[in-house]
Amino acid sequence: MELRRRDGGVVAVDLLGPPDGAPTLFCHGLADSRRSARQLAPVAEERGLRVIAPDRPGTGGTDLRRLDRVSAWVEDAAEILDALDIPEAQLVGVSGGGAFAAACAALLPSRFRRLVLLAPLGPPEWPTGGMAPWQRRSLALGARLPGFGGWFLERLAMLGRCSPPAFFRVVTAELPDADRQALGRQGPREDFLAGYLDAFRQGGAGVRQDLRLLTRAWGFDLGDIRVPTVVHHGAADRTVPVEHARLFASAIAEARLRVHPGHGHFSLPADSARWSNDLLG
Repeated sequence: MELRRRDGGVVAVDLLGPPDGAPTLFCHGLADSRRSARQLAPVAEERGLRVIAPDRPGTGGTDLRRLDRVSAWVEDAAEILDALDIPEAQLVGVSGGGAFAAACAALLPSRFRRLVLLAPLGPPEWPTGGMAPWQRRSLALGARLPGFGGWFLERLAMLGRCSPPAFFRVVTAELPDADRQALGRQGPREDFLAGYLDAFRQGGAGVRQDLRLLTRAWGFDLGDIRVPTVVHHGAADRTVPVEHARLFASAIAEARLRVHPGHGHFSLPADSARWSNDLLG
């Protein structure tokens, strides 16, 4: 569905699960789109979750809006809840989307009652040990030249449209076995490619903006988060180091950390039965 921001811009949103389910705002990762929330459809129906999955500005079907820092997206999140007449929700943030979910929890505690982070990417000053060399170089490049970093990610999308097998050879080259196996299954493989390609539906401006925001000061303090928080991370993750999960958990008051042996960056979000209990209170 399409919602309208106060400035008239369109926000594309997918709604999954029963209409009377527990409202759950889903924040997708970098170079991804709302389509990645579709992996939650079975658990949303089974456990009574109303998943609200928007595209961020410039990605998927959402109109571009200039943001100066991660915290500026909180305004969009509030407008989405207002448009759907939802006074309060819980949050799920995946990978780069974890920063946007955390901003909502820190800055709008009256609207968000619970935060679940899945393999969250931390601020640019956090260590990158354990990160795959290609991923580490990409983030370093993005911090210095986000425009070029976004351009490279957009070239990958073009490869994905022309040759999905070549695309997956590139993106899985440095992934652990758990992630290769997860992306080797037909359903997750198709969903991953669809989400990536949809992120660039309007071009690369939205992804470039996300990259710029994530590699600059975020505009809020993780220590201001007071809502119940659980941080999940795969022990085999080479896309985002497990140390980032530990730092998130230590920075957020009374956050719980759950490290999952054998899981990677893409296998963990797909295994929703492993972490979705934390959305049930």
